[in-house]
Amino acid sequence: MGGKTAASAAGRKSASGSGSTQEHKSPRSGFGLRHELRAGSARRGPRRFGAALGVALSLAATFARAGAPLSDDVAAKLFDEGLAAFDAGEPKRAAEVWEKLQREGDPEKAWRVLYNLGLAYQAAGDRPRAVERFDEFARRVGEQPGSLPIEFEARRQDAVDRAASLRPHLGVLRIAASPSGERIVVRIGSAPARDAGFSVYVEPGTYEVVMGEGRRAIEERLVVHEGELLTHVARQRPADPSPPPPPFEPPIPTGVLVGGGVLAAVSVALPVAMLFRARGLREEASAIPSFDPTYPERVDAFDDARTAYLACWSVPATLAAATLSMLVVDVVAASRGPSRRAPKVTLALGPGQGALEVAIP
Repeated sequence: MGGKTAASAAGRKSASGSGSTQEHKSPRSGFGLRHELRAGSARRGPRRFGAALGVALSLAATFARAGAPLSDDVAAKLFDEGLAAFDAGEPKRAAEVWEKLQREGDPEKAWRVLYNLGLAYQAAGDRPRAVERFDEFARRVGEQPGSLPIEFEARRQDAVDRAASLRPHLGVLRIAASPSGERIVVRIGSAPARDAGFSVYVEPGTYEVVMGEGRRAIEERLVVHEGELLTHVARQRPADPSPPPPPFEPPIPTGVLVGGGVLAAVSVALPVAMLFRARGLREEASAIPSFDPTYPERVDAFDDARTAYLACWSVPATLAAATLSMLVVDVVAASRGPSRRAPKVTLALGPGQGALEVAIP
């Protein structure tokens, strides 16, 4: 900046919020964040108030974005690029460059360019952003620990005055969060989407506001008047109801359970028949004297029939136990719901013995 003037920018004026005119300071003379990067540089020499402040508050720090730091020379070129665009009557381009510098710079120092951004947005006619940048700059000055050079207070007061002259002619759109606490994404016009629960300065007019995403999105038209604070609670369509659970299918079909019960009941007839046969043989043995030659044979026949009778009960007992176990499996499966794995049932029947295995995961 060394020794240059900013006549092109300083001479430009624009309508303020109150209808009076207010000079747009050049970022060079207002708050030039110029780097003093090289000893003996041709940039040294007499400087205006803002340039001297810029040297004192130089952004000689590492700028980083996506892991690729910006060198001091690159940072200085970015500032000069924005300054050249501002002096050439392209404040929008200047704002784009300085936003990059502010976004990618050291957070402890890059905030100083916020004042420059406020001037650029004001010159470009973007009053909402100008107020936001001026307010943020004034806030950041107040947050700095310790004492600051008097120039900081001068720039802060100028930012406060400029924001105060613009603010009455803007509206404030406040998007309140949903009372349910549900996260709702909101988009105002072409601005980037943000989570509900914010306030933003806007020019008086009508705005298309989209709340929610996808099938749940709701679009509304909100009218904001000059000097008005419009509060709108974010909302979205209810979520689609959950599909009904699939019908319950028991792991053991009902027919199998009924068949097992019937078979168990029918199998009781076998031991009953064996019981009558054993009683008949016992009565025959009791009817003859013990010295009768056929008596031992009759007793052996009765013993065999009694043993067979007792053994026959294993069949209905095994069938009944298997049926009851399968019924328990169905009840347990129903209580666990269709989303859980069905129990595993293994039934093995053999001559004179039975085995039942039930595994419930």
